[in-house]
Amino acid sequence: MFDISHMPVLVKIAHMAELIDSVAKANHQVLGPIINDVMQFHSCAIPTISMHDYLEHVAKFVCLENDLLLAMLVYIDCITCVQNHRPAFAPSPFNIHFMALAAIVVAHKFNSDIFFNNTQYSK
Repeated sequence: MFDISHMPVLVKIAHMAELIDSVAKANHQVLGPIINDVMQFHSCAIPTISMHDYLEHVAKFVCLENDLLLAMLVYIDCITCVQNHRPAFAPSPFNIHFMALAAIVVAHKFNSDIFFNNTQYSK
């Protein structure tokens, strides 16, 4: 059984990063590079930092608790529901870091009583 309520945060981050990476890589293999339909979430090159290291870095500045991590996955899933109509929204190694950060910011602002301004999240 997978019980996240008793897991340390770093273990949860490792599981989330693995899941997000696997979805992004699978989409990238199926869809290939999307050249003509680039969105604001796309970077010019695949970031060199792994999703695991990226989430650990974000966790230094934002408290990544259960509700935030689950909401992040729900928001990324909602974004990917659009991929049938516009494949550029599909998570890929080119955009998953930006999608994850956007999902974290929205989840944190929605679920927390106290949240930061956008400058704090950009660190």
